[in-house]
Amino acid sequence: MTFDSLARSRYFYHFTHVSNLASIIEFGLLSTNQKNLLALPHRNIAAGGIQERRSEMQVTCAPKGTIHDYVPFYMCVRNPMLLSVLNKKNIDQQEMIFFALRFDKISSQKMVFTDASANTVVPPSFYNDVDDLDKLDWELIDSQRWGTKTKDEMHRRMAEVLIRDKVTIDMVDTIIVWNKSYKKEVLEIFEKSGCEAPDVHYSPLGTTLKFNFFYTKFSIGRPDESLITGPSWLREYFNSAVKTIKKNRSEAETGKKYLFVDIQDALKKIAKDFTIIPEMAEIYKLATDNTMHKENVSDHTLSVLDNLTASRYYKSMDDTDRGVLAISAYLHDIGKGPKSMWKNEIQQNYPDHPADAPKMLERILVEDFEYLSNYEIRKICLLVTYHDLIGEIIGRGRDKQQLFDLIRDEKELQMLSALNYADVAAINEDWAFDYQIKVRTLKAEALDKIQ
Repeated sequence: MTFDSLARSRYFYHFTHVSNLASIIEFGLLSTNQKNLLALPHRNIAAGGIQERRSEMQVTCAPKGTIHDYVPFYMCVRNPMLLSVLNKKNIDQQEMIFFALRFDKISSQKMVFTDASANTVVPPSFYNDVDDLDKLDWELIDSQRWGTKTKDEMHRRMAEVLIRDKVTIDMVDTIIVWNKSYKKEVLEIFEKSGCEAPDVHYSPLGTTLKFNFFYTKFSIGRPDESLITGPSWLREYFNSAVKTIKKNRSEAETGKKYLFVDIQDALKKIAKDFTIIPEMAEIYKLATDNTMHKENVSDHTLSVLDNLTASRYYKSMDDTDRGVLAISAYLHDIGKGPKSMWKNEIQQNYPDHPADAPKMLERILVEDFEYLSNYEIRKICLLVTYHDLIGEIIGRGRDKQQLFDLIRDEKELQMLSALNYADVAAINEDWAFDYQIKVRTLKAEALDKIQ
């Protein structure tokens, strides 16, 4: 691909959190070393291990230095690095913004480019001559597929443009945001700064292809939703569900016939008929292609319940808390339904299923139960929405501050831990022992935060 054709049609992209925008307007997009030198506050979304490697990786052509002497841009639109960041559930994708610069602008700067991402143990090749652009894998770079067959392909897809030290805001041609609301927020930040904004698009670069920079749930018919729900949005779903359930229950019509009198009645009836709650019927015998699970969704649910009720912690609790834990175990995977969401009714790996549960709980806990206390409502919503939180903190790098900000007392921590352990043990018993060791340290730290 020639430089002339790139200059006419191509952009390079840097993504960051919108909270960094005011600083970027004032100081520019800075290299990591420049940000550190100025001690600027910055919300960092990068993986720590990768950044350590980049800080030491030498750029082998002029103007040389290390990767952290440069502002990094990617050439691809559908960026695997963003997906990797999202899967840790530490950011809200809706709050990510992309800076787009035309290729002809970048080529006039102190620039180098690579034929793969600079995230690997073995460095990529570095170039500063535009005639070497034909050495890049443009078919991969331009691919709109989410996945790649190999890690090597993934890294070649994430070839980088690196600009030495700084990119001023006036060099930015376009900013791409999630939707109209975030466009308004970005424009307000520019207005407050007294700086003229570049074009801001929530339909990328004026095209009709919506959200092609972002990962959404389009494959299940929900293209306006983030594929992975971040911490702020998930907390809002949880709080909203608790508030809505309490409000709607207080306004419930008298004389209404309910499926269950209370939690104890529900547990007896569900034990006889797993499908008695419509949302549970939608996960009954639901097959999964998630290789981590050896059972279908309902059988896995029953395994989680068995693990939970066999535990010493469960047996030590009073009837109310045992009931809350048991009903939460039954409901913890309802977000994997309905069956119609999946092709051939085979559930795909869906790490965002906890985020779909709060809306389902709004119906279940209002319409199906005659008696529920506010205590039970909060605990059930918490346990179902966050049943994977502790495990993902331990195993996937999810921010433990989410746990510290969520729990109110030791009981909530213990109940959440008990359900998560039962879930982990149902998936893989070998993980459970390692989980127990690591969770003790996390729980001790969490208890220290809430005392």
